[in-house]
Amino acid sequence: MKVQHIIRREYLENVRRKSFMVSTLLVPVIMAAFFVLPVVFALFVPDRQYRVAVVDQVGGVGSEIAAALVDTLKSGERKYAVESIDAPGERFDAEREARIAAVQRGDVDIAVAIPATVLSDGKAEYVTRETRNFNIFERFTYVVSDVVVARRLAAEGFDFTRVKALTEPVKMEMSRVSATGEVEEKNFLAEYGLVFVFVMILYMATLSWGITISRSVIEEKSSRVIEVLLSSLTPRDLMLGKLVGVGLAGMTQLSIWAVVGLAMSGYAATSSIAMLTSFEIPPAVFAYLMAYFLLGFALYSALFMTVGAACSTEQDAQQFQGLITLPMIVPLMTLMLLIQNPGSGLAVVLSMIPLFAPMMMLARIILLEPPLWQIALSMALLLVAIYFSITFAARIFRVGILIYGKRPNLRELIHWYKLAK
Repeated sequence: MKVQHIIRREYLENVRRKSFMVSTLLVPVIMAAFFVLPVVFALFVPDRQYRVAVVDQVGGVGSEIAAALVDTLKSGERKYAVESIDAPGERFDAEREARIAAVQRGDVDIAVAIPATVLSDGKAEYVTRETRNFNIFERFTYVVSDVVVARRLAAEGFDFTRVKALTEPVKMEMSRVSATGEVEEKNFLAEYGLVFVFVMILYMATLSWGITISRSVIEEKSSRVIEVLLSSLTPRDLMLGKLVGVGLAGMTQLSIWAVVGLAMSGYAATSSIAMLTSFEIPPAVFAYLMAYFLLGFALYSALFMTVGAACSTEQDAQQFQGLITLPMIVPLMTLMLLIQNPGSGLAVVLSMIPLFAPMMMLARIILLEPPLWQIALSMALLLVAIYFSITFAARIFRVGILIYGKRPNLRELIHWYKLAK
């Protein structure tokens, strides 16, 4: 019964904090931004006409480019108002300079210079003040290339339209076969993005709640509240109460994020917008997220609680916390290698090591759907590691919780561990 009071106290104390409420609301807002912003950008792209000057030294190429730019605005007007300037010989340089000056003044949006050598060396010039508009640049590259290639083929007696149709590249559609044998179309770029999002959520949640439990112990030691609690509780009951209470607060936060994520995934699955259908997330992924958070939290929070019990100040604890954080950084550093080959031997081994398993196995589940025995084995190894971690933490906690004013070294921690047998 006394443990239940500690659990309730730790849970309510954490969920009532402003930081809990802010972070709980902030992550769904960021998740919503992934869905809303692409649609907003697609709907509110400026729809305006571009004034284009094509300086043509070849002759006739400028008018062919103007004829190929048939893009229209929503109003039905042509998107590109093209002025073609034939500039043979030495006149080309003067016309080119004049149109570049017009771009600088804002009288022209885009200037394209087509030298006579374009048919041999394939080099033309695109000048604008809006260098970041890659879509328009790619559109002009495509059109100018087609016009120049058509001229080259015509000079050799070939029909450009026929050659283009015969050389049309094959479009490969990527799909993945699931463990049940179903072939599913996948947007792998979107899938990689989801891996980073889920792994970062798991990393931040485990780290933040682990540090929270360490800070809680240090605060209660410094204010002598811990002595009052231990007058009616055993160190073991106090430790378990804190672990479960803070863990439930973390699970509450993650559950809210999971519900929001499921709702957004459901919307993406039924959306008519192709961009959003790529973000459909299977509900099982959220279940694995919760499971690996719970296991990862239990493993790391025991270590963080050991730091809290051994240290008397935040400054002393930070050095030890850094050592505990290092294994959590390894999955982030190797994530790109795992994404490229989630079924490799290295990926399998790393996803079985308890310190790395929560993030590594979650990433593999999203990318690959590994065999169930691998998932079960990683969870079993995590449970074994959690048992030893909590056993070690309980012994250090029992001795260190009432020691003040001195930061212990590794030899003293081992002595505390033996002393608490």
